[in-house]
Amino acid sequence: MATHLPTSLPPSTTTHHLSSNKSTIFLNPRINFLHNFNPNKPIKFSTNSYRITTRGGFTDEEEEEEEICSFEEAVTLFNKRDYYKCHDVLETLWNNSEDQKRTLVHGILQCSVGFHHLFNQNHKGAMMELGEGVCKLRKLNFENGPFHRFEKEISAVLEFVYETQLENAACSEDECVAMDQSEKSYQLLGKYAAGERLYHLEIDRNWNAFIVFCPENYRGTGVGPPSIKIPVLEASEEDIMALEE
Repeated sequence: MATHLPTSLPPSTTTHHLSSNKSTIFLNPRINFLHNFNPNKPIKFSTNSYRITTRGGFTDEEEEEEEICSFEEAVTLFNKRDYYKCHDVLETLWNNSEDQKRTLVHGILQCSVGFHHLFNQNHKGAMMELGEGVCKLRKLNFENGPFHRFEKEISAVLEFVYETQLENAACSEDECVAMDQSEKSYQLLGKYAAGERLYHLEIDRNWNAFIVFCPENYRGTGVGPPSIKIPVLEASEEDIMALEE
């Protein structure tokens, strides 16, 4: 089942459907025209079905299935940290993939959703999606190459989020014993500081991006806040096609 992002995203990033087999009449007195035009005369618009996509522009729904998405596009969006649009592209690829490629694309998709959640104050959702993504990547048993490195980097981020969530929760000894990086522990930890901005994105002078935990808590202490480099996906269409050989 596909992973879907929350419905609370801004209207500009959601998908809208405008469907009808008829035409609709609108009166719009605010529109100014350079040509001879009677403002009291109704304007006739066709309201055939169109889709507004997060990738920009309008697509006729009858041609929607022909929309071409590439793995390179998904990689570019992920590395630009445009995780929502990356999810869109990966979901299309996932729906059209089979076997190992399908598992891999789904794993990367869930990691993308996880980062989207992380930077939108949904800590529980971030841990659960990153955890599921890592599980799918591990299932493929990569021993080297770009997907192996990606899996290790995602695992490190998940560990970072988990440990900083433990620190933030300041849970009792009994509670901490129960925290075993299971789905249940992610759900329990995720309730602490839910909706609060704990994780910040910072760029260093070399243009490397980092996740920084509560930097405001460390100002004036002489100690830098916990941070970890954001994973970069260094893979190509050839790498993913190799799975089918």
